[in-house]
Amino acid sequence: MLTLLPMAHANPCTPPASAHSDWERFLARRNDLTSRMALSVCNGCDQCGGRCVDGFTVTRAEREAANAYLDTLPEAEVARVLGQTKIIPWPGADDPDITVTACRYRDLENGRCFIYPVRPTVCRLFGHTSWLPCPIEAVPDVPTDAPELWSDYLAFERRTWNGWDESNGGNAADGDAAFG
Repeated sequence: MLTLLPMAHANPCTPPASAHSDWERFLARRNDLTSRMALSVCNGCDQCGGRCVDGFTVTRAEREAANAYLDTLPEAEVARVLGQTKIIPWPGADDPDITVTACRYRDLENGRCFIYPVRPTVCRLFGHTSWLPCPIEAVPDVPTDAPELWSDYLAFERRTWNGWDESNGGNAADGDAAFG
């Protein structure tokens, strides 16, 4: 896995200041790209929700943003969503025993992303790139610079949600610095 952090860094839990500024520059570019997306066609649509499966990777900053956002929500609501059975039938499969695990932040009862305002980069690109096209073909144009942004994103250290949890002894909110 590619990492932004130099391997010789003395403390891998405290990345150098340059990593933080690189992440901030990336976020500015990601926000610019998102501002140019045709998101109005997505209002009320949840067709991309079938792609919200477990196992994708996120940066430390995205993980920390999710944890900080969850801290602002009612505990009972967080417990309700995180307590849902996430193993579901594979969409479109004829055999009900073929299953997939939904993302931990997918609110299956309400058919939405529970952390939508702070969703990770890959989730922001759903439906708005040539490699993650809109499943109902409602998005009229996709930003041409999305592949470059994705390529730059891959340079940051990423792990699955579970991978970040395991690296912190199961503590989902360990207080690490909020950057990639």
